[in-house]
Order: sequence, then C-alpha cells, then structure tokens
Amino acid sequence: MTLYNRYLLTLAVLFFLSTTVLAAYGQDKLDAYFTVYVIEYLVTTLLFVYLDPRARRLLDAMGYVLFGGFLVIVAIKVAQILKGA
Repeated sequence: MTLYNRYLLTLAVLFFLSTTVLAAYGQDKLDAYFTVYVIEYLVTTLLFVYLDPRARRLLDAMGYVLFGGFLVIVAIKVAQILKGA
C-alpha cells in the first residue's frame, strides 16, 4: 500500500469513526463536526510528513483554508457568548 493510500485510508477511517461517535451522542450541530474533522485532518497531515513536497504544499494550503474556517467558527461562538453576557 502506498503512502498516499494509507493517508487517505487513515483520514477516511478517522472521519467515519468521529461521525459515528458524534451521531451516537446525538450531536446535531454542523460546527462540531467541522471542528472535529479539521483537527483530524491537521493531525493526520502532520503525521504523514514524508509526502511528496508538491503534495505537501497542496495539503498545507488546504490546512490553512480549513483552519481559517475553524477560526470563523470560534469567532462566531465568542460573539454569541459576548452577546449573551
């Protein structure tokens, strides 16, 4: 099995397991799923440091975009907390 296949298989298994666990606990908020997926993506990408440099650049760019989305979710949650206070 190639490194890329192991990377994709690892992401697929992690996403499946986290989706199953979140659904089993009755989580129905999209931001919770997105946050868990982003964390899994970033950690898995960091663990597969031996990828081709070109692929690594593309994955890093995707990580920046996903992390930006994560920061938007955090900003929205902070705004909701401050609005309620």
